[in-house]
Parts: sequence; structure tokens; C-alpha cells
Amino acid sequence: MSLRLVRIDDRLIHGQVVTGWLRALGARRIVIVDDATARDEFLREVLTLAAPQDVAVEVLDVAAGAARCLELAAGPEPVMVLARSPRTVLAMRRAGVPIDVVDLGGMGAGPDRQRIHKTISMSPAEVADVRQLEQLGTRVEIQIVVDDRPIPFPSRGEG
Repeated sequence: MSLRLVRIDDRLIHGQVVTGWLRALGARRIVIVDDATARDEFLREVLTLAAPQDVAVEVLDVAAGAARCLELAAGPEPVMVLARSPRTVLAMRRAGVPIDVVDLGGMGAGPDRQRIHKTISMSPAEVADVRQLEQLGTRVEIQIVVDDRPIPFPSRGEG
């Protein structure tokens, strides 16, 4: 399977993604799956420019992103998939995208959000989406940077 990393990170493409993850994964393609970002022409352009020149960036809505990830999962090219929320990854998983592991990167603080880990805060709805991913057989891990050891998403009593 060529989906080397499926990561939830509300910042999408940023320094850690560009300098650490791409190199470690050997990925030369980033697929961003997010409805709002796909509709925002300016943001799509900014994200494309934020990636190294030799890395292709595709920004797709959830439906097109799921279809594209299904296609890419069957091929040999190493791919990094980025989404802003667990809901997006859950929709992709329900659409049949083979997602064995999801990495939680950064999810900022805000109203109705509880801190789960250093840079990860989640709403009750997001935690519920993660629990549904787990029920579908997807392992959810927290790994902020590539050099960190992945840790399991907190059990029900912790998160």
C-alpha cells in the first residue's frame, strides 16, 4: 500500500511535514483532503507553494479525495494524506479507503475542545469520530514529529 501516512493536522502543510515526514516516508505526493480547503483557490495555491518543488500536491474535497486515495493506495507511489479533522478521515474510511493507521499531528485548542496531548485538543464529536475509526479497525496514534515514538490514542478513561 502506498498511503505511507494518513495524518490529521489542522495546519496541513508546515515545517514538520516538509522537513521531516516527507523525507522519512520518501513521499513525493501529498493529497490534502478537506472540503473547505478544496473550495478556497487562494489557500490551495498557498499550500501548493509550501511544498518542495519536487512534491506534487493535490487538494480535493472529501468525495474526490476518497476516490483518489483509493486509486493511489493500489499503486506503488509513496503518498502522504493530510486532513484537518477525524470526520474527514472517517468519511474516507467509510468510502473504502484502506487506512490501517491514522497519525494525530496538531489540532489546536478552542471552545468545547479538551486537551488530549501536547498540541492536540479535540471536541467530544472529534473524539467520537476517532472512536468510530477504531471500531472500523483503524489504529489511531499520536506522533507529532517523525522522531517521536508513536503513542496510542488515549483509552476512554484518559481522553
